Order: sequence, then C-alpha cells, then structure tokens
Amino acid sequence: MPVVSSYHFLLGPIVAVAALGLLVLICRWVFSTDHREDRTARRLEKVLSAGDYGLLVTVATVRTRDDAEMLREVLQEAGVRAGISNDLEVLVFSKDLERARSLVSSP
Repeated sequence: MPVVSSYHFLLGPIVAVAALGLLVLICRWVFSTDHREDRTARRLEKVLSAGDYGLLVTVATVRTRDDAEMLREVLQEAGVRAGISNDLEVLVFSKDLERARSLVSSP
C-alpha cells in the first residue's frame, strides 16, 4: 500500500523551487565579476608595464600626443591600421611594419 499523505501535492512545487534556487546560486557564482576584476587588473598592469602589446609593434616613439595623433592619421590614410600607447609609441601590426616604416621615414 503506497504511503500518501495530504501534503504530497506540495512535493512538485518544493522540488521546482529548490532547483530554481540552486540554478540562481550557480548563475550568480559563474557570472559574478568580483573575483575576476582583481585578476584582470593585475594581468593588464603586468602586460602594460612590460611593454608587450601582443601583435602590435612600435614603429615610432614621439614626444607629444599631437605628434602621435598626426603620425597615426598619416598611417591610417595610407591604409595602415595604427594605434597609440600611453608611452606615446605609435603601434602597428607586425605585418604592416615595413610599410609603416617607409611611410614614417619618408619626408
């Protein structure tokens, strides 16, 4: 004879609420950014302090921000993607380095 009480109808909703609560806790843990912010900031600081810009290489180092902007615009008008670092270095991708050097050195 099955054991059935008058509260058996509550079993389904209780299991559903418990499962939903567990999913909410897992999602909060997975998608939280608190534990990642410090690690990401430290990694970024380490990379920037080392002067390593990944696929970008330095084509020129200038004295002022205006000079860097002007040089970047010259390179971009010639079709070379360029950027500027915080140390006022004009950066290009390594595959564009020779072309950028010729543009930078031309009068």
